[in-house]
Amino acid sequence: MSLEAFYESAGGNLADVRARFLTDERIQKFLVYFFQDTSYDDLRAALTAGNSEEAFRAAHTLKGVSRDMGFTDLGEAASSVTEALRPALDGTPQPTSAADPLLPELERVHLRIMTAAAEHPPAPVN
Repeated sequence: MSLEAFYESAGGNLADVRARFLTDERIQKFLVYFFQDTSYDDLRAALTAGNSEEAFRAAHTLKGVSRDMGFTDLGEAASSVTEALRPALDGTPQPTSAADPLLPELERVHLRIMTAAAEHPPAPVN
């Protein structure tokens, strides 16, 4: 399937990604890396374990990789979780429950991307 169909279904910004990566082949290559990235799963595991420091790191990483790949909504949702979990100025970690109200949106946009990938898989890299 085409990158256009995938990005439209995923709610991503293909024009922005094309401006950054320059070729569709590079985009496809980095999409493979995106789908191999464990940040989302790491975030969920850290939240379940009550580890706010690891959850913060995973949310921050998810924010970056999402924005790099043009998934603005996921990047913004991950950014909100990152800020909710950001340690206080004195280094005191926030409780993982600070992210609870933000998780439904994060999950919704993550699921949209994963569903788009299943329904419109980007062409494999040759």
